Amino acid sequence: MCSVDPDGVIEMTRATGTLDISKGDVMCRKCASAVAEVVLRVRDAYCRDCFLAYFTHKFRSTIGKSKQIHPGDRILVGLSGGASSTALLHLIREGLQESSHKKLRFDPVFLYVDECVLFGSVDEVCDHVHKVVEQVASLGFQCYVAALEQVMALQPVLPVLRTQEWKEMKHTVDENLRKKFCELFTSCKSASAQQDLHDQLLQTVLRQCAHSLGFRKMFLGDNSTTLSVRILSQVALGRGSQLPARVHFKAASQSVEVYRPMRELLENEILHYLNLQDITVLRPPTFQPKNTSIASCTEEFVRSLQNDFPATIPTIFRTGDKLVSTTTQAEKEHDSSADSLTSDDFCALCGSTLDTEKGEASALHATVVSQKYSSKRPQEINAVPVQECGKVKSDGETSPDPGGGMCGCAKAGGGCSKTNMNVDQKWEMSKTLEQCLCYGCRVTLRDLADTGLLPAKVQATVAEQKQRKIMKEQIQDFLL
Repeated sequence: MCSVDPDGVIEMTRATGTLDISKGDVMCRKCASAVAEVVLRVRDAYCRDCFLAYFTHKFRSTIGKSKQIHPGDRILVGLSGGASSTALLHLIREGLQESSHKKLRFDPVFLYVDECVLFGSVDEVCDHVHKVVEQVASLGFQCYVAALEQVMALQPVLPVLRTQEWKEMKHTVDENLRKKFCELFTSCKSASAQQDLHDQLLQTVLRQCAHSLGFRKMFLGDNSTTLSVRILSQVALGRGSQLPARVHFKAASQSVEVYRPMRELLENEILHYLNLQDITVLRPPTFQPKNTSIASCTEEFVRSLQNDFPATIPTIFRTGDKLVSTTTQAEKEHDSSADSLTSDDFCALCGSTLDTEKGEASALHATVVSQKYSSKRPQEINAVPVQECGKVKSDGETSPDPGGGMCGCAKAGGGCSKTNMNVDQKWEMSKTLEQCLCYGCRVTLRDLADTGLLPAKVQATVAEQKQRKIMKEQIQDFLL
């Protein structure tokens, strides 16, 4: 399929003023027969029909030219209720109702992640959940609802299918998981760490839900504006090597393939589409740290620059589109699928491919060595009493374990952080955890007061990777 070039402005020139179409005397630049209703790129005026055709074509061409979506594919669509995901919902509905030769032929199912654990006013957030589910159900689609705090569970929690009568069902909330999640977030020392941790945990919940429901492919509503902000902010947060997986149309995240069909569309184009179609946006409550974060500063900078220079976002977006990870290239040369990678090759927190094996002649190794000799190892002291979990171990004794200072659930895979450990043991545990994380997650966890508050699944993965590494060292001499 052909694609319309959205970059009408190539040179970075300051905008001199938006074309005024309020008087109704400006004609559409494409058909030249209808009155313009929308202005794009400062000076390009379109009528209603031409703009809707242009908007729909960009969405359909993004999916079509990739040749990744096949007839009969089951797609899990992430939904937040915002402008981009709402437009994605209606574009999919229109595509499924098209004529036979233009019809979208995949089977969509929608997923909403409830984030009321982040907000004090739970009633307002729950009301938003009701509205989102009713909007999806009114269009004839299935909608699952998952809670953000379920990421703290050791085993994945299956999302709940909601229908139009879902108000009669009680929204089950695990208070224990909610408490652990709140403790984890309050332990973050900086707003940037809070924001980044929220983003990684949200993506983890989406992947877990897709895997639990049996979906191999997932759609997200990331548009060109949000992706441009992400390109700059992720570099500042130490996640530059992960940019291809976070901004490209397709990103293989372990067993789930993530697609971004809205990536070619600007945010103002999406708002024009919703306005012309008379579609109500529910305006979801978004998580914003109390203090200014790197992500929020980057977003403010990009948006203000876009107002004066309309080519800002297209330029950033096209530049990020050309980035290719060296890890991805190595995977393609070794094997066309990601199944050749083991769990040790992925970050225990965000699930990205590890980017810390750069050798001794690298800036990362120099940073690690500098931290090693500049940080003071805590002196071993006697056991520091902490709150006991009170759970019974397999041998019938209650925690904590007087021998090793760890309760039964901690020995079972790190499911409890309330263990009787001294400071030196905690220091060793944090170093072990750091070895299983990518560079971006290492930067984020430096602002975490207690790494023992991380999700149980993360701690279990770290323990598993550590045991596998020890076993590999023990049998190294016997391998051919």
